[in-house]
Amino acid sequence: MSRLGRLPLVPLRDEGSRCHMRDQLEVLTALIEAPSFDPLFRGDDEIVIPADHPVYRWRCLVAECERVKSSSGELCSVHHQLWREARRAGGAMAVFLRHAEPLAASEWSREVSCRICPQRPAASLNWQLCPRHLSRWKRARTRVDFAVWLADQQPYDGYGRCRVPPCDQQAFSPLLLCLCHERHYREAGRPGGARLPRSYWAKFEARGLPVPVQVDDEVAVRRWCQDADPVCWPGTLVLRGLRPLLQAELRWGLFRHTQRPHSKWQLNDFQDLINTCRRRQVNCLADLDPDACRHAVRGIVLETLHELRLVYFTPQDTREAGFIDTDHFGVRFTHRASFIDLTRVAQRWLRDLVWDHMAATMRSVHCPRRSGPFDNVRRAAMELGAFLLADAPTGGHDPSVLREEHMRRFVADQRRRERDGLPSLIITDQRGAPSTVTTITRSCGFNAARRLLRAALDTGEAERLNQDRAFITAMPTGGQLPRRARSPFSDDIARALVSEANLRRLDVLDVNARGLRDMWETIVATGRRPGEVVKLGLDCLGRYGGLAMMWHDQTKVNNYDQAIRIPDARYLRLQARQRATVETFSHRHGRTPTPQERARMALFPGARRNPDGRMPLGYAWFLQHFQVWIADLDLGRCVPHQARHTMATTCCATEPR
Repeated sequence: MSRLGRLPLVPLRDEGSRCHMRDQLEVLTALIEAPSFDPLFRGDDEIVIPADHPVYRWRCLVAECERVKSSSGELCSVHHQLWREARRAGGAMAVFLRHAEPLAASEWSREVSCRICPQRPAASLNWQLCPRHLSRWKRARTRVDFAVWLADQQPYDGYGRCRVPPCDQQAFSPLLLCLCHERHYREAGRPGGARLPRSYWAKFEARGLPVPVQVDDEVAVRRWCQDADPVCWPGTLVLRGLRPLLQAELRWGLFRHTQRPHSKWQLNDFQDLINTCRRRQVNCLADLDPDACRHAVRGIVLETLHELRLVYFTPQDTREAGFIDTDHFGVRFTHRASFIDLTRVAQRWLRDLVWDHMAATMRSVHCPRRSGPFDNVRRAAMELGAFLLADAPTGGHDPSVLREEHMRRFVADQRRRERDGLPSLIITDQRGAPSTVTTITRSCGFNAARRLLRAALDTGEAERLNQDRAFITAMPTGGQLPRRARSPFSDDIARALVSEANLRRLDVLDVNARGLRDMWETIVATGRRPGEVVKLGLDCLGRYGGLAMMWHDQTKVNNYDQAIRIPDARYLRLQARQRATVETFSHRHGRTPTPQERARMALFPGARRNPDGRMPLGYAWFLQHFQVWIADLDLGRCVPHQARHTMATTCCATEPR
């Protein structure tokens, strides 16, 4: 499946029908103004997020703490350090949060006006006074009470708004820059040389005279102001200066991110995306290259682009553009993106057959639970299309000229590549290298191509294309694949895979403590299929009649909520894993999960797009780490499923006769 950023965001249509294409801004505006849209994300030029927002929370997780959480977690920097110490001592997050003392704010969270001069910004967090009154108060504080002094002070006129276009803060001085931008200007080396006269207050302002601003290069100053980013207080997103369509797209992305399982978006990363779009004068998000962004920003761009495609494209539009999105059909395969790129199928008629076949399959009540059948159809069509492009008349673009001999030559070519270990014409691996044609890939390709073309006969599509029936019927089945049962581990390998020294080496591979060793030891101890163990639920353990039991789903044979006895030692290890999973939830949410939440949580939850812990780790993750471990032990070729056969043969060998 292709990467999201590679497909166009505008539906592909001919020039004559482009005038009838829905206006994207109008569509998004209607959706944003709908009652189902969260009004929090409408706003004007700024979106102010509450500190305790369930998705975009920006305040420290400790109750009543007024500090902003750090980028490394859900706690402010002080509480984060205290939590690290408590965790090393064996403490739990929920207990830590109950006893942690809240802290007062240590930085600005919004612009505050001077107590005396409403038109001037305060420069002191504690006294809330502008620089001029703060200086006067510091000279008088030893002689008079603050309240008495405050009553005798006179306000000064303000300087107006900051001259940085997207900034709406009050200017701090006659430079006409707010407090933050004046500091940034100094840090940038004062481009253009804008500066104020020495003692400008006593020489000019105190006498009611205008303050002359000395500038070496006015163009450079204006350029710096034009390129400067706005001041963003915690919980505030500044959209000022963006094009209308881009503003609507970002609002829609923010809202949709709260409606589905999601990865964590930091508000400063989202503001970074806004600032990048403003500097580059981007018209819409499709104009931005995701690969040119930071990793965190790139994730925001790709997810928002996906949500926009679901709005801009109808299913028929995706057919024209050359891809299919499973979300249009309410289907989402585990650990897979929702779209399938079909643009690499060379012939348009063949690509349309693939799209129609996939759409019909997803609309069917018998839609498969995994993406394998869809991948097989896509690969088969790509192989056939690549061969026809090189061998058939007109490159295979005219289906009416294709005959039986063209299909026969394709079949012979695939079998030759299988026999000689030659690479595929078009299929590549994850590194971009040509993929070798094997017995399995050839067989799956033949079966998928046969189903695809026979379906065209059944639906009448082949007749509409004026396609020769012999071309379709010449595609054979994939044939019977050699089925070899997994042999059990030999005694030497079995002992090596459960030795304490080697298990510690497996534990080292689990750098994020996801439970890799617990998975493997549970597979060995129970003889369950690896996928059944990886997908265990959080509440899979219990004692019944004093016996330790583990509940699991045997999805391969459609047996659910099946119980099996497990050793007490394994029961205790899995209980410890339960506590670790609950601790991870508590660290994220600041509370323990409710019984309803526990019932839906996984024992080994994935790390991405999984705030509630419902999505288990993928079997591919377990297999990848297992293979690294096996290679490190130098035990030859071993697969996790052999543990099931080892358990079965061991039980049979020890069963009394």
